[in-house]
Amino acid sequence: MKGNNVTATIRLGRLALSVLLLAGAVVVLPATVPTAGAAELPPGGTFVDDNGSIHEGSIEAIAAIGVTIGCNPPANDRFCPSQPVTRAEMATFLTRALNLGEATVEPFSDITDTVHAPAISAIAAAGITKGCNPPLNNEFCPERWVTRGEMASMLRRAFSLPGAAEGPFNDLGNSVHVDDINALAATGTTQGCNPPANDQFCPTHIVTREQMATFLARALDLDPIEPPEAPFHLISSFTTHHNCCETR
Repeated sequence: MKGNNVTATIRLGRLALSVLLLAGAVVVLPATVPTAGAAELPPGGTFVDDNGSIHEGSIEAIAAIGVTIGCNPPANDRFCPSQPVTRAEMATFLTRALNLGEATVEPFSDITDTVHAPAISAIAAAGITKGCNPPLNNEFCPERWVTRGEMASMLRRAFSLPGAAEGPFNDLGNSVHVDDINALAATGTTQGCNPPANDQFCPTHIVTREQMATFLARALDLDPIEPPEAPFHLISSFTTHHNCCETR
């Protein structure tokens, strides 16, 4: 779809489901989708460091609705696609994606000094996170990287996905996230981590920002936005090599 005026759209479906808040059920509306399409993007797209990534269409899709603004403020012309996602950053991505707003009550003792504290509080109020130190769960571990298993649980809660007792992956073992991972597989939010077989999920692997973009784009039912081709010299050889065996 390169060069076409492709608009990021959110289809009716899972987003018609409610996100269950601790205080009761409310309907969460997706972020507003602007009308900018691929034809209006510069060659290579919004960010200069994701050219050649298999996740670029998803990155552009979540950027179009304001879920991400970049990783190098104030310029924000980079996305840092291969950088791991922290739990604090994931909270902000989800808060923007679901229009949760910001909560003022901090439920965790270790988030006071992070700029993501309002978003962390918001996803806690929405029941998307419980904490990182069960059974006490009075900490969030904001700087800890998110695993694929943790990502699955957050997304299932965020989008109220129905559970699935069985799934296509053979490496889940006794993971506490097994039902959530299977739920993501059943809805097409994940395909696996070992293409083309894709019979594994790699639940303990760390989620990168570009993988997060694809997870969120699928969960939000966003169409990928493929920007016009970048000039050859702008395609990062590192990005292209990195994505030869990318997990999704």
